[in-house]
Amino acid sequence: MEDKKKVLFICNHNAGRSQMAEAILNHRYGDRYKAFSAGINPSESINSNTVEVLKEVGIDVSDKKPKGILPFLDDVFDVVAMTCECGNTCPMFPRHNTLIKVNFKDPYHFSGSKEEILKGFRGVREDISDWIDEYFKNNS
Repeated sequence: MEDKKKVLFICNHNAGRSQMAEAILNHRYGDRYKAFSAGINPSESINSNTVEVLKEVGIDVSDKKPKGILPFLDDVFDVVAMTCECGNTCPMFPRHNTLIKVNFKDPYHFSGSKEEILKGFRGVREDISDWIDEYFKNNS
């Protein structure tokens, strides 16, 4: 049996975008990929809106915690995907085959009513979901 390809998703806080990407990839294509996520400056906890919008599509991340990038620096990844615009703070991962930079909206900046904020999170979830299908579905 062939080993699963390892993918690391990185964003600023590991509380939204990278957690969504990790969960969606493992949920949809976990037979071929093993996804992980990390943050440049990890938050104390995963954003409750992230948990809620993933639960809406049948993915439970309520037990997940934000992680920093340091534990992953010595690992070898097939794909490292930067899911944010990190500017000069982007870490260097010398041991990867493919580096992808794809910038999804930062859910941290959504404001308004609870429903307006959830609408923004759902949009990010769908953007990430569509991108994962486009990139990983036939890319093994």
